[in-house]
Amino acid sequence: MSQVLKKRIAAATKREKAEVVVKNAKIIDVFTLTTHEADVAITDGMIVGIGEYEGCREINANGSYMAPAFVDGHVHIESAMVPPEEFTKIVVPRGVTTVMADPHEIANVGGFEAVKYMIEAAKDLPLDIKIMVPSCVPATNFEHNGADLTTAEIEKLFDEHDAYGLAEVMDYPAVLSGEETMINKLKAAWNRKKTIDGHAAGLDNTGLNAYRVAGISNDHEAVTAKEGLDRLRLGMYLLMREGTAAKDIEALLPILTAQNARRCVFATDDKHLDDLLNEGSIDASVRKAIKLGVDPLQAIQMASINAAECFKLEGKGAIAPGYEANFLLIRDLEEVDITAVYVKGECVAENGKMTYTVREPITPPAYLLESVRLEPLTPAKLNLPVNGNRAHVIGVTPGSIVTSHLIEEVKVESGLFKPSVASNQLKLVVAERHHKLGHVGVGIVKGIPIQAGAIVATVAHDSHNIVACGTDDESILAAVEQVAKGQGGIAVVRGKEVLANLPLPLAGLMSLEPFDHINDSLKKLEEALKAIGFKENWNPFLTLSFLALPVIPSLKLTDTGLFDVKNFTHIDVSASE
Repeated sequence: MSQVLKKRIAAATKREKAEVVVKNAKIIDVFTLTTHEADVAITDGMIVGIGEYEGCREINANGSYMAPAFVDGHVHIESAMVPPEEFTKIVVPRGVTTVMADPHEIANVGGFEAVKYMIEAAKDLPLDIKIMVPSCVPATNFEHNGADLTTAEIEKLFDEHDAYGLAEVMDYPAVLSGEETMINKLKAAWNRKKTIDGHAAGLDNTGLNAYRVAGISNDHEAVTAKEGLDRLRLGMYLLMREGTAAKDIEALLPILTAQNARRCVFATDDKHLDDLLNEGSIDASVRKAIKLGVDPLQAIQMASINAAECFKLEGKGAIAPGYEANFLLIRDLEEVDITAVYVKGECVAENGKMTYTVREPITPPAYLLESVRLEPLTPAKLNLPVNGNRAHVIGVTPGSIVTSHLIEEVKVESGLFKPSVASNQLKLVVAERHHKLGHVGVGIVKGIPIQAGAIVATVAHDSHNIVACGTDDESILAAVEQVAKGQGGIAVVRGKEVLANLPLPLAGLMSLEPFDHINDSLKKLEEALKAIGFKENWNPFLTLSFLALPVIPSLKLTDTGLFDVKNFTHIDVSASE
């Protein structure tokens, strides 16, 4: 290390030429929110000087802005439906060179070994993937997932596999009650000085106080300005989420001020591949913030140094001596038009395309390719008895993963719920698919306006059972059968006809195909959705996947029945008169 340091100091003091010098750039200073023009000297992948320098190799920025590369403060790679190697090819050309990744989804399918796989798959890539160990596997005891992740296994992932921190703590009742298992997981992170991520959906100030006392330092679940301000006032970093189902930036930006902006960070959380390709990743968040009135330099600050400091990413997030030479050349600041992406001083992407050859993906463990173990689903299991004609209904709001708890009159025939397209009340089914337990939850959902058939996925947060929504039982049964025989996937079905299907054989969550092939399949799914009458401009599959998540308000469906998140208990579908 001493020789490396001597080499860097020699370049910084101009006694030796820097290995690389960037010239003719407008440097974005995220510390003072100003720009200035100077040479940027780089040696051993580190910025060693700003001023006037000569380099063994020189890069002409041609007057472009030079910005620190972006950091995604919280992401589930699995939501892009690709493994880490392919994910890299998607987000790096968008300017994202570091992500805080929570493999919570695959952990719920395959446990400890699945997290180990993600850690190995994340190595030796131009994208720095910091794996956060899932803290809540299973997320709750009110559903059935594929595997548990114990405190001992979390410690082993920290100590032997270099996991970076403890991922989103979703089980807030366990935190608030001081439940021993949760306390031990928190202690495992504390004792190693690891960052602990929050998941404080719907918590009041008392709950947030408990989270802060527990050492939880950030949260991405604020969906209103008040919730965002509550978190900032208690010393948390506020992660402004902008994904596919949850889009919170517009609601949160009104609280942004010059005084509190340094505590605000961007995150995508869950973003589908097609949205990543069409809109972007953190670059899309920066672009949206600018269009909503945020100063471009401040938006870039939020996407870089703020995130780096939030997650204690030493040497990341700025164009300054002592920082990694991870930077972007941006032609148009308002549009965040990224022309080149550099990692440790080497160009890895230009004009939206990778120039760096990403290594071949590692082979997933065989058991992750055989993760759908479903007890055969019979028509009788889809019956939904309703006493009277009033029922508890899950209300969907486009653009949000928070649902409404509705009580409505529903169509009932011979004591059983009958879906109604006219009333937009469809049947929702969650079927356990990990251990052939035979559990099937059946409920009613309002707000996914398909006119015929069914949609289905093996992506169903967080236990990732099979979730299907449809207008009739025949279509639902055929849809479930389709993804089961394919060892996972997403499909659109009408009657017994499969209109479109995207296989997801890796844990029922990810494809092994190149991302452009997957995108072609997604386009076919979009056409199939139109064929069954879905005319909206939002993604029903990601919305569907969150209808089984019993830690996000207000009403959800698990494989064991309808779940009232506010009261943290299962309830009957029938509503009292």
